[in-house]
Amino acid sequence: MEQKETTNGVLKVGAPAPNFRLVSAQGPEITLEDYRGQRKVILWFSLGLFCPFCRRYMAQLRLGYREIQERDSEILQVTWSTPEEARLYFQQYQLLFPYLCDPERAVYPLYGVSMIHVGAWTSAVHAAAGMTAVISDRLFRGEKMISTAPFKRYGSTYMKQQAVFIIDKSGIIRYAHASNSLGGLPSNAEYLRQLDSLGQ
Repeated sequence: MEQKETTNGVLKVGAPAPNFRLVSAQGPEITLEDYRGQRKVILWFSLGLFCPFCRRYMAQLRLGYREIQERDSEILQVTWSTPEEARLYFQQYQLLFPYLCDPERAVYPLYGVSMIHVGAWTSAVHAAAGMTAVISDRLFRGEKMISTAPFKRYGSTYMKQQAVFIIDKSGIIRYAHASNSLGGLPSNAEYLRQLDSLGQ
């Protein structure tokens, strides 16, 4: 496979966005090529709805989704979920934008989003942070409990970072942001600013 240039471990601005085909929670298979020439794409590589920090970020994106769509743009969220898990989540949560299933995590490395093996201490820290967020969201936001099945599947293999890309209508990456696996992702205002800079 051809080596891709990266920045902070992920594909850099100016690189062609690799195509992929994934099943969505909403039903149909989706490919990145579906949007070529039609819409810009915010492509977010996440853990998925079983991650409380991802659920919080999804809630943030929902608040800005209409304004993003008004800019001829779509959000695609790539997750570790199986299609079965995704459909279960879809029954419990309102998923406005396509929630894509990559349980084999085959698309992540195409964009330079790497996985790492973490030790017992790091696993415990992640688990404690996640459980604290789950309890807080359940008590103060009325959130439902979500299955932790993906963690059972993958054990101590974890995302090194989450990453977000903005891809223009010609399929070129125009914005790339990598953060730690538990947060630090861009604001909706930053997305709108970046999309506006690309024009129509």
